[in-house]
Amino acid sequence: MPNVRAVTVYAGSSTSATGEHLQLARALGDGIARQGWAVVYGGANIGLMGALADAALDAGGRVEGVILDTFARVAHAAIHDLVTVGDMRSRKAGLAHRGDAYVVLPGGYGTLEELSEILVERQLVLHRKPLVLVNHQGFWDPLLALVDRMADASLVKEKNRTLMTVVPDAAGAVEAILRFANAPEPDDPSLYDVDDELRG
Repeated sequence: MPNVRAVTVYAGSSTSATGEHLQLARALGDGIARQGWAVVYGGANIGLMGALADAALDAGGRVEGVILDTFARVAHAAIHDLVTVGDMRSRKAGLAHRGDAYVVLPGGYGTLEELSEILVERQLVLHRKPLVLVNHQGFWDPLLALVDRMADASLVKEKNRTLMTVVPDAAGAVEAILRFANAPEPDDPSLYDVDDELRG
């Protein structure tokens, strides 16, 4: 059975985030903590990030963060483990390596970049961890339409349309990870077939 110890969450840090998005982040932090999983996130105390961490802490969960040194002024002071790094590559690697599953909440350019990197690694079978996209009130609809357009143009393989598990809310994200945690280990994982990809 796949072991889930920690869930890496990608989310926006904007202080102008809407109340609905902040509530979504709080619901996810609470839900992850109540499953006994640690929250791994970007380490900030603001925006959806801060709401996520606060809710997980309030529910008695463990919270770990990886933050850029240039943003240390908004680092969350109450989380259990905070790693400060000097560049984005190190930050993204730290977040990715600590998670046994990934959840993507609404966010801006940074969140989109993080999603793209994890998605490509999933496509290349560099990992088999679940990637859950929380499409709250259709926030990610334009991205999903773009994926469909790329697939329709044969730029993304049909089988890769479903690399992301799309859910509407925090409860759906927790349920998706639980399904992964309760699934049997896959047989010998197949390697990414470069020749097959080039053939289209």
